[in-house]
Amino acid sequence: MGQAMTEREVEAILREVTDEEVAFYHEYGWVMMKQLVDPAFATQLQRVGKEHTERQKEAGSDTPHVHLALTDDAEPYRSFMFSERMSRNAMRMVNRKRLKGVDLPLRYRIDMHVHKPPGAAGSTYHQDSAEHGSDRVGELQFWLALEEVTPEMGAMRFVSHSHREGPLGSVFNDNKGDLLEQFPNLTSELEMSPPQHYQPGDCTVHHGYMVHGGPPNSTDKSRWSYLFSYSPADTRYWNGTAANWGAERKRMGDAENPIVLEPAGD
Repeated sequence: MGQAMTEREVEAILREVTDEEVAFYHEYGWVMMKQLVDPAFATQLQRVGKEHTERQKEAGSDTPHVHLALTDDAEPYRSFMFSERMSRNAMRMVNRKRLKGVDLPLRYRIDMHVHKPPGAAGSTYHQDSAEHGSDRVGELQFWLALEEVTPEMGAMRFVSHSHREGPLGSVFNDNKGDLLEQFPNLTSELEMSPPQHYQPGDCTVHHGYMVHGGPPNSTDKSRWSYLFSYSPADTRYWNGTAANWGAERKRMGDAENPIVLEPAGD
């Protein structure tokens, strides 16, 4: 079982995002952040994530790889995701201050330790926020490589600038194919990102309305990653839960989706 990290310890293994990375994200809807975290820390997350998943499986959990940052036995996941540095990195990407005049508190949305085994199918091209049912922009997803990930292992591709198209529809609950099939002109009107090659500690982040997906893992190696997501505190989801369709949009609650960062006072 890992121990909680101090903010100073987090800052030693996690860098700040650069102005250039933030600008690229706002323009293209995604950005690759090389060595966002120290490779040795990525390796530590990998080990702890595997151990936690095995314990959860033994306990009969249906989703043993999810919500590591909310559990007591999976540090340093919580220390990392709830740190001021990581939360402030995310807040800079969201940039609600641009239109509102002030930043908003940021909520934890979800995190998961993800395994894509050899031969696993590709990822359907979709928009996260369209699938989750959020009522406004701001949600964003970070994808941190815990081991080397080559394009042939199913690394994500992004349709650059597609976050400006707004919601293009949910594709997970119907049989109409993915967004590249539903909108065949997307990649001619816009631009597909180059194949990504991650080293441990490299991280991409993408906008909630970024169209993204990926090829199958055609190698004999497993693809390991850590996906973690934040959302501005004013965002409403059906019944306050992502991907749960109900009669009313409500804000997420503090128990399952706690605030990770309050904006600094003026």
